Amino acid sequence: MTDPGFAAYGLDGDFTAAYLAARRLADLAERDPGALCPACLTALERLLVADPHARRTQARILYRDAAEALVHVLAKGPADLAAASRQALDKALATPGKPRLAAAEAVGALPLSGLGGREIAVPEPEAARASFAALRQAAEVSAHAEATPAGRSLLLPAGQPGTLLVIKRLRQGESPLGLAREAAWMRALADEPFPVPCHVPRPLFPGDAPLWAVPDAPCPLPGLDPDGRCLAYLARADYFAYPNAPAGQGGLGAEAFAEVMSRAAHLLGWLAGRGIVHEAAIPLFHNRVQQGRREDGGLYDWRLPGRLDRWLASALHPNFGVSGLRDFEHFASVGVRPARLYRQMGDHLISLYLVAGSYFRMRDPSLLGHGPGGVPADARHLFDEALLARVVAETTARYHEGFAGAAPGHAPFDAAALARRMVEEMGVDRHMDELLRVDDQTAMTDAAFRDFLLGRGMAAETVACLTRGEADVAIATGPHLGAFNDRTSLPELGECTAAAVAACLAARHERERVAA
Repeated sequence: MTDPGFAAYGLDGDFTAAYLAARRLADLAERDPGALCPACLTALERLLVADPHARRTQARILYRDAAEALVHVLAKGPADLAAASRQALDKALATPGKPRLAAAEAVGALPLSGLGGREIAVPEPEAARASFAALRQAAEVSAHAEATPAGRSLLLPAGQPGTLLVIKRLRQGESPLGLAREAAWMRALADEPFPVPCHVPRPLFPGDAPLWAVPDAPCPLPGLDPDGRCLAYLARADYFAYPNAPAGQGGLGAEAFAEVMSRAAHLLGWLAGRGIVHEAAIPLFHNRVQQGRREDGGLYDWRLPGRLDRWLASALHPNFGVSGLRDFEHFASVGVRPARLYRQMGDHLISLYLVAGSYFRMRDPSLLGHGPGGVPADARHLFDEALLARVVAETTARYHEGFAGAAPGHAPFDAAALARRMVEEMGVDRHMDELLRVDDQTAMTDAAFRDFLLGRGMAAETVACLTRGEADVAIATGPHLGAFNDRTSLPELGECTAAAVAACLAARHERERVAA
């Protein structure tokens, strides 16, 4: 067999030669990771760190193959070569741009144990019919207590001080399995030995059924299930206290905010390390307007360079807060979809970073959009850049600690530099519009077209002048991170997320390898 060190020299050539050499080394490393010599590893490292093909569209493929060769050695090679590969990958992950993204993607395929997660038996979503008075009595709610709407849910003070009765109502046409799943996860996690405080609500079951059917519940809303099916549970009074609430609405001071964010990151990472992921820390979309006709449902994929839709609106009501994690229907076992873990962990970190940015924007929620003459609102003065950098660094470190079992030895990226770019892009509302394409309009009725535009804040008189299917319609729904159907305006967010996730996975792999 030819000494693979000779093949490594091809990495210094033009793009085609480097690509062929990297592919050969990756194939060889997969078959026989001990066959790569130190010179190969050094050449692979040099290729990734130097980034000589940054302007080539396909450079990420080349760099991914180079990183894959290092990952195969890290995963299955002898200890000395594995250590050298880990060092090379660390340097690649610290190199902004395509090398970082490619190395992170390759590390995302590292084999890990202990991530099967627990399988949760979801009961049949049967609903027992009852009156609202009977439900109140089951929760020991005073007959004089008034229900307060919170989205589709109803909140009432329960008999035990500091406790809420939450009635989460089913939407019309929605599968009741989601509510039954939420009850099952609440039961499953009730005795979980969380490393930091996390409140788990207690579901109220009407006999053997997981759900209630309460047709006479107060505060009716259009679009709710006509039978009044709902999940009822008891939760702490601060269960709906968000970390980024505006001042005057329960907003947190700097230290409390940093603590809540750090704790949420630790919990999300710790559960992911045990094979349990929260799949909707916040809603993340590339284009909400195209949900109905895109194969991906418009969902955001942080691994790709597309824009992030309505970042501020998505971050306003996260599924983590003062009491811990929320919305248990979105928990899932990694064992069901293990290949998605890399992306899911990135979703967690992206969500944390976006909520951190929204905290500062909520210091003045009215400062939003475009002013006279289309001038973007500039809210950069609302940000404390040093505090943002601190929260970004701490949430990243705590997530890593939760997942890998120990704090990172060094930061996977420059938190101060990321915070600086976040302020530049999140602090100025440059991108406000989305387009309702003609193709999307053709799938609507005239009434649905009108309701869609009105529901997104367009003036009724403007809507009345529009004809469905005649032309694309611009709607001011931002701020967005990037223009419609364009690249993200904050690519550093995805890059740093990739580096942080890869650092978690590599550290976990190293811990398991040492333990073995």
